[in-house]
Amino acid sequence: MDLVLFSGYARLPSNTTAQKIYEELALVVVIDMSTGVVHNVECTMVTGLAKEFVSNLIIGYDMKQGIEPLVKLIERKYQGHLKKALINAIKMVGNQYTEMQT
Repeated sequence: MDLVLFSGYARLPSNTTAQKIYEELALVVVIDMSTGVVHNVECTMVTGLAKEFVSNLIIGYDMKQGIEPLVKLIERKYQGHLKKALINAIKMVGNQYTEMQT
């Protein structure tokens, strides 16, 4: 296994509980570079349920498919107020992964 940690950040929308606590959403993703599979995920959301839900959507995803299928999955499955920030952070991680591949 060749595990690499990536992180993405995005500004949170105002007037949300998460914004009052964190200001930015942080998404940390551990990817096995030999397979492209996401092994672990952590994000700064307020509720444990939201953190677990997001982690379950992302863990096991094959980054070799590109980031767009994951973005589409998040757009469909995550309807919370932090959706835009989450997608921006995911795209940042996707860009970092792609850069490391080249």
